[in-house]
Amino acid sequence: MGLQKTFAEVSLKALSNNLSVVRKKTGKNGIIAVVKADAYGHGIAEISKHIIKKDVSYLGVAYANEGIVLREAGIQAAILLFFDRDTADVCIKYKLTPVVFDTAFARQLSKEAYKRNVTIPVHVKVDTGMGRVGLDFTKAEKEIGDIVNLKNICVEGLMSHFSDADLQDKDYANLQLERFRSLIKNLEKKKITFKYIHMANSAAVLTMPDTHFDLVRPGIMLYGYACCEREEIKPVLSLKSRIILLKKVPAGTPIGYGRTFVTKRKSAIATIPVGYADGYSRKLSNNGEVLVCGKRAPVVGRVCMDTIMVDVTGIPDVSYSSEVVLIGIQGNERITADELAEKTGTIPYEILTSIGERVKRIYV
Repeated sequence: MGLQKTFAEVSLKALSNNLSVVRKKTGKNGIIAVVKADAYGHGIAEISKHIIKKDVSYLGVAYANEGIVLREAGIQAAILLFFDRDTADVCIKYKLTPVVFDTAFARQLSKEAYKRNVTIPVHVKVDTGMGRVGLDFTKAEKEIGDIVNLKNICVEGLMSHFSDADLQDKDYANLQLERFRSLIKNLEKKKITFKYIHMANSAAVLTMPDTHFDLVRPGIMLYGYACCEREEIKPVLSLKSRIILLKKVPAGTPIGYGRTFVTKRKSAIATIPVGYADGYSRKLSNNGEVLVCGKRAPVVGRVCMDTIMVDVTGIPDVSYSSEVVLIGIQGNERITADELAEKTGTIPYEILTSIGERVKRIYV
């Protein structure tokens, strides 16, 4: 078996730094560390094991199978389940805390918990303008009143989610916050209170201190990316590889599928063992760059399933032992997930979460 040529290097030091930035911004507020989608492509089990040493209140996952992975990895921390439903038995078995976003799900949880003679803690989500999941804020007061009266359900949290807290124009975000605060106030008049209230995502953690409440939910900023104020946070993941073939070709040589690139000079072409099956977007064909020997080198020809070709003409000392950086720092140069996102018309979230399973994660 050959050695792993392409790997993702994950800096736990950078992760700790980013978590400290959250604490600096929010003070004594509790933290729900969002580790859904395999911790944004960084590896859910190892990232979570590191984070829980930092005294976070919850780990946040999207679906029950992610929570099960954490439990089977030996993690006993509280886990908040954002989107799944019809999972009452799983929540009880694995001690997951579900987010309730409609009354039917709440009744299902109550029925199963009553049958098993247990009490399930839940957080109720209110849609204040995101339009995804949650109780309609105009009807939520009554529905929450009904939910808190269900048997064997403990409503420990109330939450909502911003649709655009990352924009400079905060008018809509502030409208959502106003709706949420109004609901909280009306519920308090009915003596309905909660152990935890939370609404702030990464953007709100950084720019909207009035939204911090009891808990905050940092996601992308834990991994080193955010819409703003990012000078304090550090990218956690670097994507690296090695050259598997280095050859010199004459001018007029077509490179890759479809002959979309033809050399205009005598060129040195390196083949790198990473492709769209690993999450390196095909949109980077004749568009991306990598770092070799501290210099930028263009991707030439189409990105293949398993490989890319790079023009390393004029880069001194390039060899089979040369490290290739696709995301990260080399010398004085840096390529970020932001840069790749801009080149491919997407967002850094997608760049990070697209890195495939066959790319080994190495934690340093």
